[in-house]
Amino acid sequence: MPKVCYNNHMTWQEFEEELNTLSQKIDFTPDIIVGIVRGGLVPARLLSKSLKVKDMYCLTVKKVGEERKVMSEIKEDFNNKNILLVEDMLETGRSLKVAEDYLLNKGANVKTVCFYVMSISEIKPDFYLKEVEVLPVFPWE
Repeated sequence: MPKVCYNNHMTWQEFEEELNTLSQKIDFTPDIIVGIVRGGLVPARLLSKSLKVKDMYCLTVKKVGEERKVMSEIKEDFNNKNILLVEDMLETGRSLKVAEDYLLNKGANVKTVCFYVMSISEIKPDFYLKEVEVLPVFPWE
């Protein structure tokens, strides 16, 4: 697997422009936004504002050995709810897939979104800006 390089520092202005572009691509009306801890938290909050979605939750997914596991239980009833699951970027996509499966098992209708996807990623989200070889460093990092 190639080494991931974080050498492109993004400004807040650049991020806001990317956020606006990504928001316009999302042709889905979520009832709830769920951000994957940690990388998806800031994007989830800003997308919730941009998309005018008030309900937001966080989901922790951790690597345990070679597997990813949901480490935090959400008690909310997600049955038949439209959920937008947010991550900042995908390297392999495994954490996003585990989080998506968790929400689907709770009866939710799930769409996934992130800003950037590495070409090596095993999955692609429903909505994203670009496929990249080098991931940027976001302004909050």
